[in-house]
Amino acid sequence: MRISVAIALAVVALSGCGGDEDLSAGAPSPSGGLTVQEAIDSELDGPLLVRGYLIERNGELRLCEAILESYPPQCGEPSLKVEGGELAPSEEPASLLGEVEGDVLGVSEKSR
Repeated sequence: MRISVAIALAVVALSGCGGDEDLSAGAPSPSGGLTVQEAIDSELDGPLLVRGYLIERNGELRLCEAILESYPPQCGEPSLKVEGGELAPSEEPASLLGEVEGDVLGVSEKSR
């Protein structure tokens, strides 16, 4: 498991080399980053690029693995509470750079 996560992170890191893509918070990434579940399971230190959907639930913003078919849109589990950054809910896929601690994704200063 650790090897596959390390390989995924290496691919993410290398995909940014030489390109002009903006990997800021909420910006789509060519490789997309880790799924929410992969980020939760990761034992790596430092910021991770995590992909999902930004859904507001009970007054808090969450990065969700999927969107449930309902109105208003609801978060499919697993999900991470998003702290930091000036982000808005969106049904479009997003990639956020931040540190995962438990069920919280602290968005990095670099990704704001």
